[in-house]
Amino acid sequence: MTDIKKSKDDFDEFLFKMDDQLDALDDRAKKHGIQLEFSMNSLEKLESLFFKIADDVDDDTRASLIVTFARYVGEIVRLSFGGKWKLSLDDPKNIYYNSPVIVGHTAISDLEFSPIDAMQTVWLRRKPGLLRQIIMADIEPEDLDIDHLIEK
Repeated sequence: MTDIKKSKDDFDEFLFKMDDQLDALDDRAKKHGIQLEFSMNSLEKLESLFFKIADDVDDDTRASLIVTFARYVGEIVRLSFGGKWKLSLDDPKNIYYNSPVIVGHTAISDLEFSPIDAMQTVWLRRKPGLLRQIIMADIEPEDLDIDHLIEK
């Protein structure tokens, strides 16, 4: 069972550390000659920086980097499309349960965007431009055509 108070305290700490983490990431980017901005135009640069840093570190450090980069991704989504950070605690069966998510960023009510999940997917799939695809699939989802799967 989830300790709700601890989860909320952890989320408050996640938000409290946000500005420092984002500033540190901007500084790290500059050391690599990369200029980031909180816009969709920075996504490919962000992916590139992530792989430059994450490829040569241990798993614990990489997990921490995923969260740091996820903060930046979340802020890009929030600033570009609206919404706010929220701790997903509404449904224990939700895949994002007990994780920081962005909500209110799309016309679909209650849709949650998980920047941490997005960054983990980018790490695992390692496909350039995937971060943009993940975000846009959440912002402008396409109807799923399954008619061809149904026997007639």
